[in-house]
Amino acid sequence: MQNDTDREKIYIEIITQKISDEFQLAVPGQWQQRDFENLSFQIEEKTGISLSVSTLKRISKNQFQKIPQKNTLNALAQFVGYKDWYDFKTNIPVDNPIPEKKKIPRRKFKWTKKIIYIPVAAIVLFFAILLMLKSQPAQSYSEAKFSSRKNVSEGLPNTVIFDYDISMYDFDSAFIQQSWDTRRRAEIKKNEKYSTSVYYYPGYHRAKLLINDQLVKEIPVYITTEGWLNVIQNPANDIIPIYVKENCISNGQIYISPETVKNYNIDLSNNNHNTCFYYVNENFSGDSDNFTFETRLKNNLEEGATVCQGCEVSIFGEYGRHFLQLCDPGCIGRLYLKFGNDYVSGQNNDLSAFGTDLNAWNDVKMEFRDKVVTIFLNGVEIYKTSYEASNGKIKGVYYNFAGSGAIDYARLYDDKKKLVFSEDFE
Repeated sequence: MQNDTDREKIYIEIITQKISDEFQLAVPGQWQQRDFENLSFQIEEKTGISLSVSTLKRISKNQFQKIPQKNTLNALAQFVGYKDWYDFKTNIPVDNPIPEKKKIPRRKFKWTKKIIYIPVAAIVLFFAILLMLKSQPAQSYSEAKFSSRKNVSEGLPNTVIFDYDISMYDFDSAFIQQSWDTRRRAEIKKNEKYSTSVYYYPGYHRAKLLINDQLVKEIPVYITTEGWLNVIQNPANDIIPIYVKENCISNGQIYISPETVKNYNIDLSNNNHNTCFYYVNENFSGDSDNFTFETRLKNNLEEGATVCQGCEVSIFGEYGRHFLQLCDPGCIGRLYLKFGNDYVSGQNNDLSAFGTDLNAWNDVKMEFRDKVVTIFLNGVEIYKTSYEASNGKIKGVYYNFAGSGAIDYARLYDDKKKLVFSEDFE
């Protein structure tokens, strides 16, 4: 006979498969690290509940001794459109795996009914109370106070001071989280008022105040750059990047050479480092649903690219980012696109048009018109789609290369085709 854990495993298997189907992922047991990271981000964006990558990995394998916490199951259910876990199970009935017990002949004693009625009434009362508790809305923390101030106006790293007041509530745990990344959170105390956090990456972050794993308040933290910020992602510690001090602009391009990477004690033979370029400030701005962005880039194997020659171009907004990825044609199954809140995976979609010869320069154009995006590669339209959720105002641009890639130019136009930002690296 199956117990409650066995029954829950059936529902967990159903919901992970539902997530795979709806978000076009591989079967749950074959999710990649990037899938887990994207899911963690998307779940928190949609539900306000943070699920770590390790938690999602355990759920995808459906291997655990105890049923996952109620908040975890509620987040999964809300992510696919249900009110909570109870609502999901009610609307997705599963054939009862527990066999019916054989009926036992009732003994003909006058006192039998009295004995049965008492426990039956108790059971009914128990389930009524349980149902009432399940249907109660999440506690309101509307009186909580949460704000921020930067220690320096611009540049990295940057310490942000958070002011908060949660003294009016009793709770088991409370945290301030820097952004979507659940690794960047710090526990806070009921009767304290301040907490500091070091931001190592630029961008328009959305800091979160969480009480008992419930998102209470969210505020923007705008970490800007003074011009271009050149970064090596440290393979040993991706939370803290390496800031490149050398001048990376020459010959009309921006580029971090393998020689420069080696100067920071990175072993190039491991082929696992990335070079990145950020431009995040008010000079790069506009409506994230109506703009055109043009750029030229390459990631040449002879100049330091790793085997798949992966490239990513991201446009930061107030509420998220748009991005596209390019790579060698043999690696297209690893690609992702994101526009608004909609992800597209190369594992389940034909993204072959985004596979290209990155040993040569490639011209990329992203054209956004009223939440319809059209992608051009080397003058040819290769992709068109629409999305629903707006990212708000444009806040910056970001490039990520597997190995050492280069940018020749970057140009941003508004909805009237007026040039807003231009960089030719002269």
